[in-house]
Amino acid sequence: MSEEASGVPGRERKPDLPEIDPALRATATAAAGGTLVIWWPAFTLGAYSAIFFDDVLTLWAVATTVLLSGVLLRSRGGLPWGGWVALSLPSVWIVLAIVAPKSSGFPYLHYFEVALTLVGAPVLAWLLTRILVPDYGALPLIQRLGAVGITIVIGVLAFLMGKFNYLFLTCADFDVSSNNEPADCAKGAPFNLR
Repeated sequence: MSEEASGVPGRERKPDLPEIDPALRATATAAAGGTLVIWWPAFTLGAYSAIFFDDVLTLWAVATTVLLSGVLLRSRGGLPWGGWVALSLPSVWIVLAIVAPKSSGFPYLHYFEVALTLVGAPVLAWLLTRILVPDYGALPLIQRLGAVGITIVIGVLAFLMGKFNYLFLTCADFDVSSNNEPADCAKGAPFNLR
């Protein structure tokens, strides 16, 4: 097979390797992107009943990067108004955290943080998928919903794995990874491959 047929310059396609369906590639990329965004916050919510500030700040950094890229290239078309709102939510959380009274606290800020992460992360994943995966818009609705469904399933499973971490992790596993021990972790040695 020639370079043109294989799609990779300087490399011929091996006849025993099947070509990956573009719909599978787009669906899997969308689902994997969403999973990368949601799994750790969902796990920590299950294990610690909290979403860590670094998860929210990661969401803020990525959302703000996409938002500023959209502002920079706004004249070329781009995001729907809902996308602008979704990308602005992490910055709204930061501003609220700055202006909230520190001494008495702002009890509802944590709920906003959880909602922002659990709702904002999938929306951000969807926006990034639309931007970074050109074939995504061409997918049939059922496959796009399938990618979202996979992301939700992984988020729920990650939450349950965090909640029931004592079934497959030990307190030492959390220590070795420089994480605090959840209240219900199992005592024992860390997992290792020796």
